[in-house]
Amino acid sequence: MKFILIVLVTLNFAFAQKDNFENEAKALATDLKMSLMKNLSDKISKDGPVEAIPFCHANVKPIAKEAAKDRISKFEFGRTSHKVRNEANGPQPWALKYLKEFEGKKKDEVSQTSIVHRLENGKRVYMEPLFVEAKCLLCHGNNISENVINKIQDLYPKDKAIGFQLGEFRGFIWVREK
Repeated sequence: MKFILIVLVTLNFAFAQKDNFENEAKALATDLKMSLMKNLSDKISKDGPVEAIPFCHANVKPIAKEAAKDRISKFEFGRTSHKVRNEANGPQPWALKYLKEFEGKKKDEVSQTSIVHRLENGKRVYMEPLFVEAKCLLCHGNNISENVINKIQDLYPKDKAIGFQLGEFRGFIWVREK
């Protein structure tokens, strides 16, 4: 009887840990997205998209770290895409199959709101798909102004993150256990 009780308690703890990871990772991903979009939207509204590009380039990491707060000790996080602007956000091997699966799809064609992937070392990665919103098209669409294109090329000479359409899959925000 004690053995069964120990097994049940262990299983309950394992399930609670899984749920806890997913809940914490989702909350972190939400906070990261909200903070980045708010800061970027504010900058675009105040100074326009040309000035928002260097702002984003210089401030995306500090903004993300501030949004993460004390969770930075437990998690690593970032963004990735099949078409990256910043090569530092290039996909890790574990993300490739998911990027390929989502590539070219529109938000209304995707039923998954998140994915949890287990790495070879046993750590988990929470991935949440990102979709192009109207404001994103200023810098990631098909009809980008020449001034914006020039500024992007100055900061990201190998940029591939253009040509997206409204609602199209843009990439993932990910949160990985440390």
